[in-house]
Amino acid sequence: MDRDKLNQYLTVNTSNQISEIHLHSELDSTNAEALRLIESGKTGIHLVISDAQSAGKGRRGRTWLSPAGSGLYLSLVYPFSESADKLQALSLVTALSVHHVLLGFGAKGLMLKWPNDILLGDKKISGILLELKRANARSFVVFGIGVNYDFSDQQKLSVDRPVVDLMGILQTKPELELVAAIITGKLLQNILEFLCAGFSNFQLPWNQYDRYISSEIVIQRGGKKLIGQSKGVDETGALVIQSTNGIKRISGGEVLPSLREASEGILS
Repeated sequence: MDRDKLNQYLTVNTSNQISEIHLHSELDSTNAEALRLIESGKTGIHLVISDAQSAGKGRRGRTWLSPAGSGLYLSLVYPFSESADKLQALSLVTALSVHHVLLGFGAKGLMLKWPNDILLGDKKISGILLELKRANARSFVVFGIGVNYDFSDQQKLSVDRPVVDLMGILQTKPELELVAAIITGKLLQNILEFLCAGFSNFQLPWNQYDRYISSEIVIQRGGKKLIGQSKGVDETGALVIQSTNGIKRISGGEVLPSLREASEGILS
């Protein structure tokens, strides 16, 4: 990541909000480094970007493949005084921010998978991991973002699930610094809107691009599974499911394909 290029692409408003930008050639993970910054007593908003990660973190303890030059690996440290139950909706807001930017680059057909994945068909292009950290009597949220930028065919085969990269679906190749700058600016804008007005303004955009809305899905939470038809998200970001026992609102879990859809080849 070229610091001069990144600074060139960041808007004045975005730059003014960020206390410090931390660029690395390799980290264990940008989220881990962000957490270390918080523990060290850093305050304000911090942006952490690494060219590669040796132990990239995904949701539910999964590994995020992070070779140099192949992806955007970014974490944003943001002071947070709200209750922890707002993190779920913030995950959706983060995914919407990245989705909006990728569409702006001309990436057509991208859809959202609750709570925070971005897909092209059944192939993942971006994932989000939010972590809440309290240190030195202050609370922060770490917004971790991974975007598949330019994977080799061999790298794609080494991932345990179908993936797609940005370069494979765009006519022109944006510089990684530009992608990072615009995502950071959009995320900061949407975080502020969420903190001021809640999730309601994001409900319609999410449901417009929800990959599984009106489809039969399985929600897995711990060892339990709920089968029903997705009705999209409500004004709080909860996933609404029509099950045989009525309407359920889900605030945590993972979307899996229903048995019927799995038999038709639709993957989670």
